[in-house]
Amino acid sequence: MLVAFVLSSFSLVKTHDRGVTYSLPSELKTQVRNEAEGMTQEQIIDYSLELTASRLQFHRKNDIDGGEANCVGYAQLCSAICNEALKVNGYSNRAKPVVGYVKNCGVNICTVLKSISPNDQLKAFVKDNDFVELRIGDKYYYFDPSIYDVLGNKCMTNK
Repeated sequence: MLVAFVLSSFSLVKTHDRGVTYSLPSELKTQVRNEAEGMTQEQIIDYSLELTASRLQFHRKNDIDGGEANCVGYAQLCSAICNEALKVNGYSNRAKPVVGYVKNCGVNICTVLKSISPNDQLKAFVKDNDFVELRIGDKYYYFDPSIYDVLGNKCMTNK
């Protein structure tokens, strides 16, 4: 029960855009086109999270095509999958990777991890977090594919 509460208390706070995108390889583009047809935007979010998690393993280095990525790569791949699925279904909005931090129970988790990290390289690794932003109507949805993969938690915030 406590674990469920802690996981449901995650929220994502955007600080700025990442500005870097990823282009899907043709085989993945074809897969998304075939599987995502007829999906709602909310279903596309779930689909993008699941497909990203099935293609990547969390790693400190970012090698999307090699199947390993950190939060930056997860957000780039998930955004690209989401955008292809949105396009197939005729939606004009687009997802994008953004930078921010993860809050849990009002605490910035990135700051906590940075303060307890034993070395400078690890401190740089946890200074912030990348996730995906998608605007649907007048609401912004933030979802984190790396947290989804590692913890099984959708970790979605909307504003």
